[in-house]
Amino acid sequence: MGTFIAPIFLKAGLCGLMLAGCAEVTEYKKPATPLPTKFSAADANTKKVSIQSPWWRHFKDPTLDQLVAIALKDNIQLAQARLRVEEAGALTLAAAPVVDINGRIETQVADSALGGNRDLGSISGRATIFGTARYRNEAARARSQIALAELDAARLFLLSNLTSAYIDLRFVQKRLALKRQELSSWQRTSRDLDILREQGATTRLEILQPIAEVSETRAEISVLLIEVERQKNRIATLLGKVAGVNEVNLAYRGQPYPRFRASSGVPADLLSNRPDVRSAESGYRLAVAELNEAEADRYPTLDLTGTILGRSDLSPTRNGIAILGLNIPIFDQGARQSRVQARNARAKSAFLQWRSRVLIAVEEVETLLVAQRKLNNAVGSSSQSVKLNSEAVTLSRELFKVQEISVLDFVRLQRNKLDAEANLAQNRRQRALNYVALQIALGAGSAQMPISQTN
Repeated sequence: MGTFIAPIFLKAGLCGLMLAGCAEVTEYKKPATPLPTKFSAADANTKKVSIQSPWWRHFKDPTLDQLVAIALKDNIQLAQARLRVEEAGALTLAAAPVVDINGRIETQVADSALGGNRDLGSISGRATIFGTARYRNEAARARSQIALAELDAARLFLLSNLTSAYIDLRFVQKRLALKRQELSSWQRTSRDLDILREQGATTRLEILQPIAEVSETRAEISVLLIEVERQKNRIATLLGKVAGVNEVNLAYRGQPYPRFRASSGVPADLLSNRPDVRSAESGYRLAVAELNEAEADRYPTLDLTGTILGRSDLSPTRNGIAILGLNIPIFDQGARQSRVQARNARAKSAFLQWRSRVLIAVEEVETLLVAQRKLNNAVGSSSQSVKLNSEAVTLSRELFKVQEISVLDFVRLQRNKLDAEANLAQNRRQRALNYVALQIALGAGSAQMPISQTN
């Protein structure tokens, strides 16, 4: 029996190899594009950025650490991304094998008219060689890699949104605190003017100015209180919690700022660190696999079926049947060739998409590195401005009480101080947001898994 089947299967294998050799396979090669050896920004350094870096801890803010720990564990969108990874992995395992073999063994007993029982046995086997199966497997693996990259991207998206929301919350709370100080200052000025009015040293017009400022400031406080609640609810949703129910105490503790000089690495690091770049690369790999699948679909497929029948008596009779089936697509070759051309265009587009993502990644990092230095300078200048204007208001208040400066001049000096404080708060916010954006652009923390909360 073995000598009968072997030549048939050998011929089938050779025929299958010959048919497979007809296909014009496009071998996948890892895409490459020219990149500079380092970033040009003055603050750039070549220290490699870790995709597991808990960069938010550089704010030295226990509340933020606690929020991130909860979000990485409970965020709904992140949980959905994990399930998509599981789905893609299962589909990869379910992809068709390159050679599909199935067989069957049967035995039965027949009553012979010549006398006695005869055992009849049959062994049947089928081997089908698919030209497209290899590329379906490759495409499934590429989709799995895309899902993994999208999970990392979802993690970075969450970290970006959560830390930005926290920074915005602290900014609004700072504005609220400044407005309350402003309200107190205008009320004090109004009381001073009342004393001067009793002395007949001021006019009705001068008295109305601080009173109007008091009303305006109260209105602004009401709006800021609404914004504080909006940011708290935004954070709750990112944590996967019901809005209005806060597990973490979000009472104001000052504006966060990074106490660490960020590493930048080199541009080539972005190819492996950035999830969007890795996703685009896997998208190119998927497009190449689908191109090869369409190309292989243009060529014949081979079906081989073999059956051997034997007898258990002394009779030397052996019966064998072997059927070799060759399926050759002829009449729809035009349509199949068109699909190949379409997939070829898609593969070229996928490569350009990957290259575009790389260029955008480098652009983002370069811009954020430059902004980092400029914003540090802006915060320093704003701090100096607040100091000088605060000193001017302190000195002018004494002069105002003895009527050596006008009410309008004193109000102007107060406004200068308030504007300087608002600018400082805004610049601190922008510096913190820029730091977050830089970490996201570098791909830092993209591989962070759920972590324990810090006390």
